[in-house]
Amino acid sequence: MKPLSIYTVSASLPSSLIALKELAYNFWWCWNDEAASLFSAIDNNLWLELHRNPVALLNHIPKSRLEFLEHDKGFVEKLQSVHASFISYINSNSWFQESVSSAQYGKIAYFSLEFGINESFPNYSGGLGILAGDHLKSASDLGLPLVAVGLLYQMGYFRQHISSSGWQTESYFENDFYSMPLELMKNSEAIPYVVEISMPNSVVYAHIWRAMIGKTALYLLDTNIIENAEHPGYRDITDQLYGGNTETRIQQEIVLGIGGIKALRLLGIHPSIIHINEGHAAFATLERAHNIMHDCQTDFYTAMELAHAGMIFTTHTPVPAGNEVFPVSLIDTYFSSYWQKLGISREEFLQLGQVNSNDPELFSMTVLALRMSSYRNGVSALHGKVARSMWQPLWQHFLEEEVPIHHITNGIHTSTWVAGKLAQLFDTYLGTMWRTETHNKEMWKSIADIPSDQLWKVHQFYTSELVDFARTYLQNRKGTILSNRQKAYINRFLNPQALTIGFARRFATYKRANLLFRDIGRLKKMLTNPDMPVQIILAGKAHPHDNAGKEIIQSIIHAIKEHGLEDHIVFLEDYSMAIASAMVKGCDIWLNTPRRPHEASGTSGMKAAMNGCLHCSIMDGWWDESYNGDNGFSIGSTEQYASTEDQDRAESLSLYEILEQEIIPTFYNRNKQGIPEKWVEKMKSSIITITPEFSTARMVRDYTRKFYLPALQKYSSLQKNNLHGAKELRNWKKQIYQHWETVSFGTISIQGISHAAIGKPIKVYAEVYTGNLSEKDLLVEAVYGKINAQGDLQHVSKQILTFQGYTHGKAWFEGQFMSEFGGQQGCTVRVLPTHTLLTDNADIGLCTWAKQQ
Repeated sequence: MKPLSIYTVSASLPSSLIALKELAYNFWWCWNDEAASLFSAIDNNLWLELHRNPVALLNHIPKSRLEFLEHDKGFVEKLQSVHASFISYINSNSWFQESVSSAQYGKIAYFSLEFGINESFPNYSGGLGILAGDHLKSASDLGLPLVAVGLLYQMGYFRQHISSSGWQTESYFENDFYSMPLELMKNSEAIPYVVEISMPNSVVYAHIWRAMIGKTALYLLDTNIIENAEHPGYRDITDQLYGGNTETRIQQEIVLGIGGIKALRLLGIHPSIIHINEGHAAFATLERAHNIMHDCQTDFYTAMELAHAGMIFTTHTPVPAGNEVFPVSLIDTYFSSYWQKLGISREEFLQLGQVNSNDPELFSMTVLALRMSSYRNGVSALHGKVARSMWQPLWQHFLEEEVPIHHITNGIHTSTWVAGKLAQLFDTYLGTMWRTETHNKEMWKSIADIPSDQLWKVHQFYTSELVDFARTYLQNRKGTILSNRQKAYINRFLNPQALTIGFARRFATYKRANLLFRDIGRLKKMLTNPDMPVQIILAGKAHPHDNAGKEIIQSIIHAIKEHGLEDHIVFLEDYSMAIASAMVKGCDIWLNTPRRPHEASGTSGMKAAMNGCLHCSIMDGWWDESYNGDNGFSIGSTEQYASTEDQDRAESLSLYEILEQEIIPTFYNRNKQGIPEKWVEKMKSSIITITPEFSTARMVRDYTRKFYLPALQKYSSLQKNNLHGAKELRNWKKQIYQHWETVSFGTISIQGISHAAIGKPIKVYAEVYTGNLSEKDLLVEAVYGKINAQGDLQHVSKQILTFQGYTHGKAWFEGQFMSEFGGQQGCTVRVLPTHTLLTDNADIGLCTWAKQQ
């Protein structure tokens, strides 16, 4: 039955409470304890029932309760205080304004397929979305001129149910956008903005919603609108996150990338910088170039130079299979008219998303993003190395270490994830500056001054709270894992005094959730030891199409039941930010068991470590650069194995040994006051070393200094004087590509190697045939370093050879270097194109190495 008319009903608040609405419509409250407690005080049971959604709360509060609060002097005063803090936060000067000159200002647009801001807004699936949400929060804290763009999903990610047989099933529920902290964007005549995105059969229309994350605006596109009534399938494009089939995915990514750029343009937002969080939004690079073509009346390749200068790409996927690819047939269907609009051929368009023409059947979103971006990064030091190895074919003439993919290690938004009572303890011993100067390593050293009994008492509180949370959660879940008989004695499940191990993450096979269960008999002995009991809390979802991941969940559930371990191991289904928050605060150990080097970064362990929950992990992702022997535990080392079976066997044995010989004895080694002194010392070391280094406050500063500001400067320089710089760079590259084959080496002389010694100069002379190019276009380098067992150079250094002049039409270059260490070494020479407007000399992809004569 369709209604005659549709209208929106909102809460009507008394004048003394009107500030509640302003607070409700900004997610700032979710990292401000006072603001969160304000909403909780209205009706705590309803607050929890509505998943801490302040807008829904205000829409459900009876008028009588509002009237009572209106005359509650204490509540009104607290509201005024919290609102004043909010206004002060919004209006305050921040790091960006104080550190960056106004000449460097420029809008930054951050694109992501998912954003995890808070449990009340289920627009995320896991780590990628949580990272994006934390990025926006720190961008707000630091005052960056950043807006974000994503999709608004009618049903979000799936809800997980585990049957009595242990099999994961999925269900979906509809989000009510009008009961969320969202605003539908409208023009001056109060008519909603409508974005138009071309698809093969018709135009897709989308509304734009805005969520405010502190000072940062997040714009979200929604295709489930009446304008798409003639094409019902288009209404479903933003139906589910990671739902549907391959065609659904390309439609979503067209709406995100192309539609996202169109939405910003419609709102009058013209960013200088586009930052793509994973390859899903890579089509934004093409629409950006198209807009430049239109606005500046130029060709695609000139526009691409300007677009390229302001493009930043963060990759999160360390395995080739995890990178988004589309069949070329699908690209033909959706982009045949688009490449015509760009003024390029089909072959030129496809090459943008292909490593080479040897595999013409697939179009890679990661390759498109890598080609179209000027700054590229992995999300940990190890992942940066893995990414350079994976994508070296795009820069095949360069050494792996020179591939222009850098790394900025992920972080977490500290104020969102720190436990409230722990934050109060930090205030006492660090002062409140830790909230705004999170990255300050010296300040965090004062954690050592916290008396062990105080830190332990706070931790025990959250462990008890976690046990209560888990029991209540299991009790309230309908059907599924536990029988009614088991629910009847739920208070026997878990023990607030036992060593609690947490494992919560996506159930992908490489994450090896079953590593701990390889020897269930040995594990059971640990769990059921009456003198030193251990318990495990598990959570996490497998992708709906990942049957292997579902089988891992089922095998663990079967093992728990078969060995009667329900009291000691619980699985909290339908993993969410609320479950994550309870676990990282209350667990003693945070377990991470990926198959190295398949974990790009991981952030859940950072959240746990900041709360004094010790990380126990394979040396992968961020842990590879943070473990120091005192701040957690390492499973195995960095060994290479002959097979995955050998690796699983060895690392499971290592895990059992660490538990039996280190973790359990240390946890239960108590002083006369019942405090595990050595354990608490590790907790302090964890907080001191990990919190400042792995925060988004540090991470966003890194993006700003290393990428945003240089990109803003480069974009500005190429844009000036009617794209003079972009045109110059485009014309120069055209010349280079046309004439590079005419560049070659003549005579090369390396002198001083017969009696080489440390500190003694080795001189290099190189004769270069410049062909149709000038010596100013060329960078000639001596490349030298150690020789490995295969006879290849490794750990190389480079010395620029300077131009000396022409002799008989040949350019001469010379230079010298000195070896700083002994042993077998080698030297060669290379030439590559260079230009002052290039971000990286490797970007153009051309390099010629001297051949043995």
